[in-house]
Amino acid sequence: MEFAGTVYICPYCRVQRTVILLLGVAMILPFTHHWIMRYLASVVGFLGAVVAVNQNFMGWMKISNGTFAFNDVLYIDPFLLSSGSLFIIIGQLWLILGKYQPTER
Repeated sequence: MEFAGTVYICPYCRVQRTVILLLGVAMILPFTHHWIMRYLASVVGFLGAVVAVNQNFMGWMKISNGTFAFNDVLYIDPFLLSSGSLFIIIGQLWLILGKYQPTER
């Protein structure tokens, strides 16, 4: 979607989409629960979460200043997109870092 130019272009959004992609790829790898992979996923995931929180906080600052307005096209509103990406990133981290019970074979 990034290469086709069909998504909203902003550096915050790009970082968040990249983190969601990298965590999604990590989730399907067979060695997801190895400690190295969990550590790398934590670093990348927390980077994405911090970026999402910062973008969302800028929306809250606009609300406090009285200058906030939703985008005319609601589905590309940065405040809502950063909230959604924060939920997705934290959910992916929760699944990757959750308790892993290896199965006996």
